[in-house]
Amino acid sequence: MVSFPGDGINENDEEEDPVDEGIVVLGRGPADNVKFEWIISDWTKCSQSCGNGIQVRTVNCLVRVNNNTQGVDNNLCKDSGLSAPTTVRKCGMDECPQWVTSDWSPCMKSKCFALNIAIQRRSVKCMLYNRTVSSSKCNIFEKPMYRQECENRKCAGKWKVGPWSKCEASCGTQGVKYRILQCVWYGTKKPAGMACKDKPRPPVMKSCKGPPCTKV
Repeated sequence: MVSFPGDGINENDEEEDPVDEGIVVLGRGPADNVKFEWIISDWTKCSQSCGNGIQVRTVNCLVRVNNNTQGVDNNLCKDSGLSAPTTVRKCGMDECPQWVTSDWSPCMKSKCFALNIAIQRRSVKCMLYNRTVSSSKCNIFEKPMYRQECENRKCAGKWKVGPWSKCEASCGTQGVKYRILQCVWYGTKKPAGMACKDKPRPPVMKSCKGPPCTKV
């Protein structure tokens, strides 16, 4: 409620009838000079740049009488016929970049990692409108895994043999040649430790003949 000193108040009764705490008392003047208006703040920054965010602002009612102004309850502006401005609006309506994954590679064709265990892989791309964009555009905390373990019974140790060395023998004599033997996981070059211990071990040396001697 807005009132003016002297409007409907008996000066002799001022001490007996204290002014109601809900009354806003401004300068003297006719009630026709009372003007209500909204004081509106700027919109806040959008809560997110894409994917449907919101902006908010504050709206407060101000009463003005001659050169006197004071903030009052917003209902007074509404009661005076002023429509309340909106305080929330949508923003950031563009689509956000999303992580897009391919299918996992077939486990039986994936590279072995340990005994009976392979590593499946898939591609993970940051996409926007069916186009690949920088990974920094997508939420790194939501990035899907690009590899995972899977069961592959083919994943066992396998002997990997290198090429034979040259025959170490002088002309016309018997010699020996060697090759490197390594236990690796099936389908990889990764060392498999003792995983080949139960498999037949290929020979790493064999006899050979030296080159024929030349006649002088």
